[in-house]
Amino acid sequence: MESKGICAICLNALNAGEGQALFTAECSHTFHFSCISSNVQYGNHICPTCRSTWRNLPSLFTPTQNYIPTPPPSLLSFADDEPLPEPSPAAPTTSSSSIPTNFQNADIMTVKALPEYPTLSNQDQSSSFPVLIRIQAPPLSPEASDRPNDRAPLDLIAVLDVSGSMHGDKIRLLKQAVEFVVDNLGPTDRLSVITFASSAQRVTPLRRMTDAGRTDTIRAVNSVRANGSTNIIAGLKRAVEVLEQRRQKNPVSSIILLSDGHDNLNGQGPDFLRSLHYLPPCLRANDLPMNASQTSAVPVHTFGFGSDHDATALHAIADGSGGTFSYIESIEIIQDAFARCIGGLLSVVAQEVEIQLRSGTTGVGIQSIPSGRYRNSIDVSGLHGTIYIGDVYAEEEKHFLVYLSIPPAADGTLATQLLEVKCSYKDPLSDQNIMSDIVNVEIRRPTAEELSEEDRQVCLEVDRERNRISIAQGIIEAQTMAERGELREAQLLLEQRREALMQSASAQARDSLCERLAGEVTEIQERMTSRSEYEAGGRAYALSRRSAHMYQRASTQAVSIPLSGRLRSSALGSSLAAAPDEMHYQTSFMSTMVQKSQQLRKSRDQA
Repeated sequence: MESKGICAICLNALNAGEGQALFTAECSHTFHFSCISSNVQYGNHICPTCRSTWRNLPSLFTPTQNYIPTPPPSLLSFADDEPLPEPSPAAPTTSSSSIPTNFQNADIMTVKALPEYPTLSNQDQSSSFPVLIRIQAPPLSPEASDRPNDRAPLDLIAVLDVSGSMHGDKIRLLKQAVEFVVDNLGPTDRLSVITFASSAQRVTPLRRMTDAGRTDTIRAVNSVRANGSTNIIAGLKRAVEVLEQRRQKNPVSSIILLSDGHDNLNGQGPDFLRSLHYLPPCLRANDLPMNASQTSAVPVHTFGFGSDHDATALHAIADGSGGTFSYIESIEIIQDAFARCIGGLLSVVAQEVEIQLRSGTTGVGIQSIPSGRYRNSIDVSGLHGTIYIGDVYAEEEKHFLVYLSIPPAADGTLATQLLEVKCSYKDPLSDQNIMSDIVNVEIRRPTAEELSEEDRQVCLEVDRERNRISIAQGIIEAQTMAERGELREAQLLLEQRREALMQSASAQARDSLCERLAGEVTEIQERMTSRSEYEAGGRAYALSRRSAHMYQRASTQAVSIPLSGRLRSSALGSSLAAAPDEMHYQTSFMSTMVQKSQQLRKSRDQA
């Protein structure tokens, strides 16, 4: 006997508003899309309710020869990821080098190291002499966006808020953004869509984005309706289940999570943050001890949508997992934000990246490495240090200051070797380990009388990185004050950092990054003029900038600020909002993806 409103397969409520995609068969009976798809995968082509035979099958993907049917989703088994294509035969390797033979010099991570000053007199010493370490990843080929085999394939889980507050334009724009992601993934990439409201539902399994995969995924996403409460934790846990139970893995894995509200089922504020400690370790890699295994770390890139989302919670989720937090104040640009994010994820060219440091001379010691949210270690002797970075996107740069102790030079010493620097990483396509050449850093040690004016000129690249770190730390300190209600004090602290920035050598040289940082500080100050202004967007904006600086990675803000720092995106309509230092972090692959998104949005507006 049929029970109305109940799925005849899993016996749960047919409530699309709770994030479950529904499928209505040609016989007019309705089921959960995931349930009936699994049923069909077992070879059942008969309606479970009326027993009529179907001609139009609701399969989410065409089973391959190697496909192994799995238990129904009601048993919470997600070991049904679509098999990966067979790898193409590897090119023979004739070299004993750790560098793949098909790599050119331009395809290797480049390492550069610059001391603050080229000289230090032989009588001088320093307890905090900075050396700038810069790495830059190789580019992807221009054809990589159209030839997926030229890049590392991705397993992506999209975790989407479909609670009641997402109704109307929000859910419409979200579906458009997901469709853009689907259309820009290749046949070797896999996507699973999970929705959450009061509970979490897997809308689609981890499936390759072939033509059929795209069509079925978009159909399933478009069937979702907004209703119910908000349970972010449930969405994240379901995403981890999909990743942990998959039978095969692509080289790159990530989660994107979007929400427009507060989790009202797992506590608020501190209670919610405490609940994050119970998430699986792969989502808390940055908050675990250094000796904990990091091999299963999965970055979660979070997107705060609209003015009522929980920025603190979403930032904490991203920060703990090694992802970025984006602030989508203007809901029209959610597609652009997704585009920028996947532009990075689809261009990973190096994994398990480490910068390895060794003292170059007896007496020179590594004192500290302010590496943001990238972990670092220094051995007890101060002779060796390591910066752990993880995945790096094509053309992405990372800058780090390493502070050294330098003793006076012995008589007759003309130069002091400060550091030996090298970078190790894994190529995700070949799975080979690669080691860069060693870069040596040295300074001359003349007598004080022999120092020239040029010897006293600070390296502008070192100075600008010191400014970036100072502003990033200032944002963190100012936000701590703002959370205590000390808005005026927070503004004054930021003003002091901005004034110091503008007096620096790099700012005086009209460095573009310094000008962008100054505009960023001004914007944050304006968003702290009152408690209501801070609650409405100041907190989210500051957290998104903090996220970008701590990981030196582009995120999205729905704010467009010229160098004067006075114009908000509200005056720009639906145009793309650009963060003040976005161009500093954004790669060309990200930029290309955003441009595609903008062009698509423009064509929709004109239609």
